[in-house]
Amino acid sequence: DPDTGTDPDTGTDTGTDPDPETPSAGVAPSGNFNLSIWKLTLPVSRTYYFGSGGDSAAEILPGPSEHSGILPLDQGFVDTDYFYTAADGSMAFKTLLSGGASTTNSSYVRSELRELYQWTPGSSTENANWPNEGSHTLQATVKVVEYYAADPQTVVGQIHAKDSSKALLKLQWDGPTAPVRAIINNDPSSGNPFSLSFGVVGTQPFTYTIRLVENTLSITVNGNTQTVTFGQNGMSSAWDDHVYYFKAGNYAQADRESGGLFEVHISALSVTHQ
Repeated sequence: DPDTGTDPDTGTDTGTDPDPETPSAGVAPSGNFNLSIWKLTLPVSRTYYFGSGGDSAAEILPGPSEHSGILPLDQGFVDTDYFYTAADGSMAFKTLLSGGASTTNSSYVRSELRELYQWTPGSSTENANWPNEGSHTLQATVKVVEYYAADPQTVVGQIHAKDSSKALLKLQWDGPTAPVRAIINNDPSSGNPFSLSFGVVGTQPFTYTIRLVENTLSITVNGNTQTVTFGQNGMSSAWDDHVYYFKAGNYAQADRESGGLFEVHISALSVTHQ
């Protein structure tokens, strides 16, 4: 039977693609992946994309349509410049470095999903976050297919805290000849980041798992797992006081005026909360 995207033990919507073995090239991303628990941030402003709304980055939500003529994310949304289905059925996230708009606390642009944990349409997405109690897992299969050679860095997965300007974790692809890095902030206020290094993946597909269980964060890339724990080895115990959400996609860490581009494909994506 196809995966319904629901955890059989807890009933928690997992965000799993309907049939991860055979994604189809002939449908929108929502035809291959459950996008009802995500919103999409685009690398352009609300005014540019919708005609009004200001200079902050445009967002496409699931559920009832907010904008005339634009389909909801989980009901067929496609944009051939930023978010579409690739020839192999994977989700394509394209970030053009040609100006665009960023989000709060960032000078970079992105085509990236933001998890909406237990979100209700019509409510604020700022409240769609989970506590670190329990087990929370993001898994993906990713391939970087285009990159800006002068500054080849893009974040493909994250754990963010709602009330901190510092990400708990950014999983960053650093170019075709550099190892993938997990960039972790020691402290939610001061940051003080450090990195865990994983293998070189080049432009080949790779899998990652990001998991937070109680106070222990684990990152696995192509089978290589490393962990850190809040309150140990320099990690602040203050992280225990926050609520979190996952992100996945293409958050380019390069000058948004450079004229380059990044394109990331995700061929499998799932979220579980237990």
